[in-house]
Amino acid sequence: MNNVFALHSRSIMMPHIRPHSDGTAMPVASSSASVSNMSSYATSARSTSSRSSRGNGEMKEFHYDVKSRKGNSFATLTLVAERLFSKHIPTVLQDKNVEGRVHLRLGSPETIKAVTISVQGQYLTGANPDQQVTFLDLSYTLWSQSSGKPPNSNGLHQHSLSPTGLISSSSSSKFDGKLHGDYTWPFSIPLPKDITLPYGKNNELKTFPLPQTFNERLAKGSINYEVYLRISRGKFQPDDRASVKFGFIPISRPPPFSPMRRLSYQENSPLLGPSADPEGWYSKGPITVAGHVGNHRLAHVACTLFLARPLCYTRGSLIPCCLRLESGDRQALDLISAPTAISVFLMRRIRYHSSHHKVGSAYAKDTIEYSQPAVWWPSHTERQEASLNHGPSWGHERARILNGEIHLKPDLKPTSAMLDFRIEYSVVFFPFRVAGFEPSSQDPLLEYPVEIVTSYAHGPRPRKFAPHGYEADRHAQQPLHYSFDFPSLDQP
Repeated sequence: MNNVFALHSRSIMMPHIRPHSDGTAMPVASSSASVSNMSSYATSARSTSSRSSRGNGEMKEFHYDVKSRKGNSFATLTLVAERLFSKHIPTVLQDKNVEGRVHLRLGSPETIKAVTISVQGQYLTGANPDQQVTFLDLSYTLWSQSSGKPPNSNGLHQHSLSPTGLISSSSSSKFDGKLHGDYTWPFSIPLPKDITLPYGKNNELKTFPLPQTFNERLAKGSINYEVYLRISRGKFQPDDRASVKFGFIPISRPPPFSPMRRLSYQENSPLLGPSADPEGWYSKGPITVAGHVGNHRLAHVACTLFLARPLCYTRGSLIPCCLRLESGDRQALDLISAPTAISVFLMRRIRYHSSHHKVGSAYAKDTIEYSQPAVWWPSHTERQEASLNHGPSWGHERARILNGEIHLKPDLKPTSAMLDFRIEYSVVFFPFRVAGFEPSSQDPLLEYPVEIVTSYAHGPRPRKFAPHGYEADRHAQQPLHYSFDFPSLDQP
């Protein structure tokens, strides 16, 4: 039995729901549709398209047939989602409902006690029960005998979930007969924006935003969402069950940019550097890098890495960088200021436990991967600005300044946390790699934790300013591996 934390509810009045957002979301990775064959009943899937009645663009329907042991299809579970985000499986955006319908086709009278829909979110690290944690479990009764006789689909009325999670019925008397013919029950299930669960050694309550679907081939931890259909038949008869995976995309965006950075994007002009726009940049301060030049002379270089504030970036955009190098050894400066000598990467760390019994303790598993490196090019404007602040003696003889960009893939999973599952990002500055300069240490020089989000900040969008011909060395590190496709992001 999976471990179910709080939030098992039969009411659509969910606790811990924050106000709705009006943002749009980056695309999500889509995995192949999967339907569980529970109680030895087979299912099959197909999809169709329709125009949204809400005016949000084209919708896509995913149909999953439930078959008996004889191979006869007697029920269909249909999920409806926005086509733009639902390439392979239905995918739901934050603040949208899980929508669909259940259709029964009963060629002969059959005893049906109830029809129930459940939505679950699970954190998985393996196949064993103690490696599966259910963090979201919502259950709704679409129809039961206590609701009265259901209308036949030939005269179908549109039904909606009442605050009790039950389908409203025109009949208040209990129905004890058998169902025969076609019956359809639409549903629209709201998902909470975040949930509060017991966490840590003392099981104190903590609030977690719902994480994005995460299911990568090379990662052992995963986040999955499923819709479960249960058709209850009563005593001495097995219930019919089926489950269907769906994707979920949270909506998150960066805080506002600095006024100067916002103005640069509006005017399509290069970003001002840290000297002219100190509010728009962050640095941990200079560090000293030691290394041998030509295998004999020891040189020391002061290195200051800047990242654009806020340290929160939209996937599919970029991370602006600036690197200031200072040294009395001009040859060392010439060597390490070559754009291909600088090693700055976006690092992703996936942290999780293999067993929920260790929740709150030290992490048992870490998976670390690096994206392709940043693109670098000389910054003549920033050098001039810095010279004005440091005096005329501070110039090309003693310093080099480079601008950089880390181009973020549109399929990056956002920063997230659910219990002891974490997706975290950092920008890591590694020792220089260039012939003629041998660093004294190969350990990372700096690490800046950053956040990756799914939507753009309000206002102008980030622009790429890397000059033509300056590209990242694609062979410096293997890029992140993903197992899904993503559509494009926020609409203009």
